[in-house]
Amino acid sequence: MSEKNVLVDRWDKQVEITVPDSATVMQAAHRPDFPPLENLAKEVRQALDFPMGMPSLPELVGPGSKVAIAFDDPLKYGPKFFVVPILLEVLERAGVRGEHITLVSANGTHDRPPKEDFKGLYRGRYPVLPDEVVDKFWPERFLNHDAQDPDLLVDMGKSSLGDLVEHNRILVDSDLVIYSGSVMPLIWGGYSGEGVVVGLGSARSISSHHKFSVIGAEGSTHSDPRTHEFRRHKDAIIDRIEAFTGKKIFFINGVPTALGGWAGFFAGHYRAIQEAQWQCADQQHLYPANQADLIIAGVGPYFFYGDTRNPIINMVAVTTIMRSWKNKPILRKGGVVILITKCDGHIDAAKHPSYGQALEWFKEEGSAAAVEEKYFERLIRDENFLRKYHANNAYHPVHPVWLFNENQYALDHAGKIIFATAENPEAPGMIGAEYAANFKEALANALDFLGPNPRILVLPNYFSRIPMIFDVK
Repeated sequence: MSEKNVLVDRWDKQVEITVPDSATVMQAAHRPDFPPLENLAKEVRQALDFPMGMPSLPELVGPGSKVAIAFDDPLKYGPKFFVVPILLEVLERAGVRGEHITLVSANGTHDRPPKEDFKGLYRGRYPVLPDEVVDKFWPERFLNHDAQDPDLLVDMGKSSLGDLVEHNRILVDSDLVIYSGSVMPLIWGGYSGEGVVVGLGSARSISSHHKFSVIGAEGSTHSDPRTHEFRRHKDAIIDRIEAFTGKKIFFINGVPTALGGWAGFFAGHYRAIQEAQWQCADQQHLYPANQADLIIAGVGPYFFYGDTRNPIINMVAVTTIMRSWKNKPILRKGGVVILITKCDGHIDAAKHPSYGQALEWFKEEGSAAAVEEKYFERLIRDENFLRKYHANNAYHPVHPVWLFNENQYALDHAGKIIFATAENPEAPGMIGAEYAANFKEALANALDFLGPNPRILVLPNYFSRIPMIFDVK
């Protein structure tokens, strides 16, 4: 059998693996037919001048207006670094007084970032906000959303789908809320966007649509936003927020390219901009692919919520690949995933204080639904975990429940998940994966399980670029 060598990510470097010559190697790249924008400020201003479904900002606000500019938290790559200063300029020209503008980090149940996380490069990778903007607004006019502070939250009733709508009171107290977000592949809805739903919700409100019966439903396990069950819940929640407040939220969203440039900006009401921004995102991130029997992927030092020594974060990486598809799953039912990872079982107790306990429960119960049913209330009331969340920039104690709920699909759909080159033989088993000391051993294991001539897909740097969505034929 002929073979070829491929360099794949592993922690802070790339390692070489040997795979059959028939294996398909895919990586995200700039699309020549849809090049990145060159003059970002010009494109943002043009989107703001001609919003869809809403009047322009100077028509919506004036000298007496109270305005909130909300944005995805630092964890999420987005255009806020250059969009927020432009918004401040536009509001100033419209006569809005500086003391009537509040910046809002929409953290959801992530950590409540300290000031330094908004300045410089986040994790050494990308800027969040200009230093001078942070210094000017922090702390009096800079709101760090807290998902369990009763003084910050307003009960707005239920959505049309029955979800609790309990959100930050800035949505009520402001004459206008502007939200700056990004529209990029995300298994929670196909594409991200409309960040007020999760970012400014209470933990209980978020649990309404992050529960297993929603995110674990068959209609939520793909990446087509037009038919995605979870997105239906998001839309219904925004509709309820706007009905309760009597005000529309003004969005200015950016679509990134595969390598972190920007492909388009869309401003206005969320329903008016959805299809246009999804089409732009499809042009950048949708890749034709064949269904695979075996998927091999490397992972760097960080992915989404933390470093990849953590078994839970590694399974989130596997899940992200497995749920990023249209038409039919990228991995056939019963197939195998090999993740090349440093995973050693380490969990950052300061950043993720509840993860270790939740992982023990998951091992005992064997299913996300059981953990949610038996332990959600215990986590959301745990005073020790909550104290760390409120005061010490830790994740909210219920956050691991969401991750188990999304990961259950990967565990149920795959016949085998192998963490190759993990640095602790016990660590993969904590989250339902198997251990292999090296890639050669992992590949042999997979081939024994699958039989001869499996269809193999290799993703060398899936997580160090904007993730792909697979249009599976």
